Amino acid sequence: MAIQFGRFMFEADVAPDWLDELDHVNFLQHQRVADQATEMLWGLVGGPPFAAAAPVSLVMIDVHARYFREIRLGDRVQVCTAITNHDHRRLWIRHTLVCKEAEASTVDLIALCFDAGKRRAGLWPDAMCAAFASWGDAPRHL
Repeated sequence: MAIQFGRFMFEADVAPDWLDELDHVNFLQHQRVADQATEMLWGLVGGPPFAAAAPVSLVMIDVHARYFREIRLGDRVQVCTAITNHDHRRLWIRHTLVCKEAEASTVDLIALCFDAGKRRAGLWPDAMCAAFASWGDAPRHL
């Protein structure tokens, strides 16, 4: 039976620099991995390169991490991403770190469309809204 976590983004091995003083994967590393997946997602949905002059960007307004099982040095981690909701200016994302076919952690984000020129919230372009809506049409299993 396939366990569904979202669209596969990438995989990586837990490296020594992921670990804290207790040989435990630091919570910031879970967020760094999620940040990498967010950057990949941004490109896949047609987001412009992150720059002050970009017509739209995304900024995180809420981050919530949950841990279900420990991942250890050398473990292979797969990162899957689901867009769980969106509206004209917000985007809800769930990144799941999967190890040995089980959830190790999830990082849920709420991102806001940001107009850097105006220094305030903006509106997602129609093409990006369509990409958000079709994100779930891709294969959703490992």
